[in-house]
Amino acid sequence: MSSVQSTLSSALTTISEPKHATSATRMSEKDSHRVLPADGALPVLAVNSVTVSIAGRSVLDNVSFTAGTGSLTAVIGPSGAGKTTLARVIAGAKTPTSGSVCFSGHSVAANFASLRHRIGLVPQDDVVHGKLTVQQALRFAAELRLAQETKHARAEAIASVLHELELTDLTGIRIADLSGGQRKRVSVAIELLTKPSLLILDEPTSGLDPALDRQLMTGLRQLATADRAVVVITHCLTHLDVCDQVLVLAPGGQMAYIGRPQRIFEVFGSECWADVFTSLTTDPAGEARHRGEDQSAANRPSMDAIATPLSSVKCRLVTQTRLVCRRQWQLIIADRGYLYFLMMLPVVLGVLTLAVPGSSGLGLATVTGGAPNEPAQILLLLNMSAVFLGVALTVREVIAERPIFRREQAVGLSASAYLIGKIIVASVFVSVQTAVMLAIALLGKGQPASTGTVVRNSGLELLASLTATAIVSCILGLVISAMARSQEQVLPVFVMTMMISIVFCGGLIPVTGRLILEPASWLVPARWGFAAGASTVDLRVIAPLLPANEGLWTHSSASWLLAMAMLGSLGVVLAGLVRWRIRLSRRFD
Repeated sequence: MSSVQSTLSSALTTISEPKHATSATRMSEKDSHRVLPADGALPVLAVNSVTVSIAGRSVLDNVSFTAGTGSLTAVIGPSGAGKTTLARVIAGAKTPTSGSVCFSGHSVAANFASLRHRIGLVPQDDVVHGKLTVQQALRFAAELRLAQETKHARAEAIASVLHELELTDLTGIRIADLSGGQRKRVSVAIELLTKPSLLILDEPTSGLDPALDRQLMTGLRQLATADRAVVVITHCLTHLDVCDQVLVLAPGGQMAYIGRPQRIFEVFGSECWADVFTSLTTDPAGEARHRGEDQSAANRPSMDAIATPLSSVKCRLVTQTRLVCRRQWQLIIADRGYLYFLMMLPVVLGVLTLAVPGSSGLGLATVTGGAPNEPAQILLLLNMSAVFLGVALTVREVIAERPIFRREQAVGLSASAYLIGKIIVASVFVSVQTAVMLAIALLGKGQPASTGTVVRNSGLELLASLTATAIVSCILGLVISAMARSQEQVLPVFVMTMMISIVFCGGLIPVTGRLILEPASWLVPARWGFAAGASTVDLRVIAPLLPANEGLWTHSSASWLLAMAMLGSLGVVLAGLVRWRIRLSRRFD
């Protein structure tokens, strides 16, 4: 960060007195425009009497301040003071209960679709894929955020932010291998691709050591100097002297102070941050709240700044879907261990079918033979393996990258494109896996004795039904992932899903004609996958010990097409459920 510090040094020479001259350092009148714009000019950011209430509890209470071009504003306060909520309100991720936020004279709430590319938000969580290199992450981010630009223009934008944040030497390194401070700079770089006029960072120094704290804060000072307004939510109190103004929030989201950082101790009558925060916690409604130096009418933005809605930017579904597909593929092949696991899993599952006793395979088994249930057992194992392959492939997809998706969604990523891209890549992988698994099973146990109902080759027809089962199971895995609130919830639900599939597929426990079990089984993909496979191999004939009332297992094209149609319908419904869950919303989960 040597160049950052040298740039900072020269910048500070022009905007303030020497930092070490006295503890009461003040900004000069010349530089007051950095926080308060000149008369008649609109600030880059104007927060006007913002109040947020949740379930009757005040999270933010009448917060107002402005920030001009080139200013660095720090927001501090005890835990529970509403700092993160304020960041989300400013970025347009949450609509306030009352009040407004204006950006360059336009209401953020009314013009979110157009302004989202001009407001950068770096949340607490890393919004980058750790498996990608820095160059890959920036390239995919540029394709999303700068879709209207040429490839050359995107490359120039990437090179510019890499140089600005001193990441040029790290382009080929995986993000997971970077330090915490470097990862945070990559997150900032992604936001700077669109050259936003307003950059908001939520706890960027969280988890960093003091040296990295200083590097990051001085780096933010440099970013603010480059003709943009920067707002940082922070617990780092050591380097507030690089900020132009500090907003102190008390519990309940009440404003306790807004002004120059050098006057905070003077206003609160203390020389210790612990005492300041204690007074905020014990007396949030104290007199200090009204003693900030900039609490004049001039610093309170006017509602007149709200403009008419701007035109929104249309997303390109096909382009974004291709982007998601290419990135998803890159994420899979970047993790070699995971890729090897995906390659070996169908081999192991295919070999397991060879453990089923008997020699008739998917041919006719006799009651007097040693393994009268061999065909049913093989088909059940193949069907459950297809379900397992599908659900296991996608069950962590959405929950694992939720922070990344939410941020990309805020800058224009279509939820439909995200979902379709995930389904396409998962379908390709699981189709190959299913083919490998079935090929091993058929090589070891032999082809089905009967011909297919629609396709003459029963092996190909069986592959079609198993592949459809696996693909719908992929979508089911996405449903589980989208509904989960944490990764810890995924594994128990995954196990429960497999147990339900085994019980309701009809191959192990009879469900036809049973009052509750039969209608419930219609909602389980394994039920229709097993029915399609049973229809193909004519299971009612080749496994004589199975129940004779299973009409779905009839060896006819009508039965097979019905089962496949039901699988397709379930896939569409499940995909719609995922789409509903991850729908575009500025009120992020």
